[in-house]
Amino acid sequence: MIGQPVSPAAASAWKSWLQARRSPILLTLVGLFWASLYTYPTFMSPYLTELGSSPLMTGLVIGSYGLTQTILRLPAGILSDHLRNKRLFIIAGLVASVISATGLYLSREVWLILVFRGLAGVAAAMWVHFTTLYLSYFPVQDTPQAMGRISFSNNLGTMAAMLAGSFLAQIKGWRYAFLLAIIIAVPSLVLSLAVQEERPHAVPGGETRSRSSLRAALSIGSDRTLLWTSILALLAQLVAFATVSGFVPQYASDLGASKFELGLLSAFSLLPRALAALLGGSLLARWFKLRSLVAFGFALTGICTALLPLTRDLAWLFANQFIGGIGIGLQMTILLALCTRTVPVNRKASAMGFFQSVYGIGMVAGPTLIGFLAQQFNLGTGFVMISGFSLLTAVLAILVL
Repeated sequence: MIGQPVSPAAASAWKSWLQARRSPILLTLVGLFWASLYTYPTFMSPYLTELGSSPLMTGLVIGSYGLTQTILRLPAGILSDHLRNKRLFIIAGLVASVISATGLYLSREVWLILVFRGLAGVAAAMWVHFTTLYLSYFPVQDTPQAMGRISFSNNLGTMAAMLAGSFLAQIKGWRYAFLLAIIIAVPSLVLSLAVQEERPHAVPGGETRSRSSLRAALSIGSDRTLLWTSILALLAQLVAFATVSGFVPQYASDLGASKFELGLLSAFSLLPRALAALLGGSLLARWFKLRSLVAFGFALTGICTALLPLTRDLAWLFANQFIGGIGIGLQMTILLALCTRTVPVNRKASAMGFFQSVYGIGMVAGPTLIGFLAQQFNLGTGFVMISGFSLLTAVLAILVL
């Protein structure tokens, strides 16, 4: 009956049931988590333009998503290790997602949208806790397969959200895509309460070890391979967030793309990224030097970005973004594989936090830079300048890797 306390036996049985299904529960949550963050980014630039935002302000709004991630990723990772609790940060990420989506749905002022878009970055900063918790469910030898499953759930949730959000925006209006984010985020928050984690026990000298971990995390960037792969990843994200995740949707809108076509355009870029990540990390890596693959990815992205101002047809724009997506997929997959290669095993988590924090700077700099260039000159000039960054980075990759 309602109001009666749950018996210890029933509570134990329920916990055992959740424990046996911890992997599918977390994989489902991963897909929903990213879906709650990606129902609307495909049209943020044209939506902000409609609200009267300047190109520079639009770039700042888009970049705020990366700024909060950059600031929080490494501290959140260190604090999680100190508290020996990843589940808490996963729940916090879902809370931030709910507040962000609700704020975006209710806001019509650009400065408020800036705040709530930044809060979406707070949510995304907790992604590292999803991955590390999921990998803890399996023995070390199963890590590649486990990473493949969680990456698939990530991409599936993102693509589904892009298409569903843009379709809903097409038939009902922009703000309904934010409403869809709320509808996804709220039950995701409830589901996060069912996440299972076996917390390690405190160990003698834990406080001393925590201080040592902090010092190690702050000094980890002295590793040459980690430093250069992080810088290259920063430049890769600068290009990606200036173009496909930044102002390409605005450019497509100017060419007459519908709201649904904007979502389809983003999916066209995401799909080859996933394929390039799969092939680049396995098949191509057997035949080519890794630095050559990274350089080729930057060159391909640079060429596609340079061709954007000459692209006056939506069909060609879709083809451009598909090919450019291959380049982005190759860059990030290989850099991710290389970044911790020369780091001791006991410092790889700190190294990954450093890597993600550094490349987050590119997520801020890219849209801000191209927004400034578009405001001072025009969007085409911005694309040409960004393509120059990408082509120069291809040369840099050959020199430093």
